[in-house]
Amino acid sequence: MNFLNLPLKKPVYSQAKAVILPIPYGGTSRADLGMDKGPEAILKASQLLSAYDVETNTDVGELSILTLDPLVCPQNPLEAVEEVCSQAGQHFKKGKLVAGIGGSHLISLGMVRAALEQYDNLSVLHLGAHPHLVDGDSPACDDANVMLRVQEKCAVSHIGIRSMTKAERGKIHLDNLVFARDIYNNGLNAAADAIDLLSDKVYIAIHLDVLDPACMPTVSRPEPGGLDWYTLNALIRIVAREKSIAGFDITGLVPQKEGMHAQLLAAKLVYKTLICIMQNSL
Repeated sequence: MNFLNLPLKKPVYSQAKAVILPIPYGGTSRADLGMDKGPEAILKASQLLSAYDVETNTDVGELSILTLDPLVCPQNPLEAVEEVCSQAGQHFKKGKLVAGIGGSHLISLGMVRAALEQYDNLSVLHLGAHPHLVDGDSPACDDANVMLRVQEKCAVSHIGIRSMTKAERGKIHLDNLVFARDIYNNGLNAAADAIDLLSDKVYIAIHLDVLDPACMPTVSRPEPGGLDWYTLNALIRIVAREKSIAGFDITGLVPQKEGMHAQLLAAKLVYKTLICIMQNSL
């Protein structure tokens, strides 16, 4: 299925500047059942969006974006991460902007590992309600500790956080942590230091629970007090303007059984993020 229902004449792979990689992997938590349907739901919802973005005067159909076939992942989390890394790595090596849509937050680990094989100076901006740094009795690789595994590979700044365990709090340096309440109280300036700490080449991992449940209720662990639509988009624009973005993913959608509000929002976020990054890289 083609993102945005763009013309059937797709750009050939060699000409595509960005690729969208659907990754229907549901993760390891029973609370996340249904996330494997997220990529399909986002692609279907995108068919209802206009290819012309009036806010940026951009025709997305002219940005050379190619939608790839959905990735088939093993159920085992370690094997799933390896498959994501292997498949996404081929596109990073060709210099493509790679956009992963999930699916479980665990796909971020595979995507980051793939990007690190191409960019050794990579750092990660993690946007979410929870830091995902739980360790202890967790398996070596699961949804709860995905960012802990990422932090073992490269620097990470966490923005939009509203909930964590006491143990997780000890795993994040204060300069790399921005609570959503800080942005609410002080505006986007509250995130400036955490963004400055990122290297010039950045990967963005966006979990949809970074948004307030009022606009994105269908995630596995919604937390009150999240970012609103315009704040999240402004934050992404700032990072895209100041840094070179290697790729990004959008994860955490539990598709609605009735209605399409959440799916449409997720599809629009993919769309807006692609525009922000690609306009600043031209």
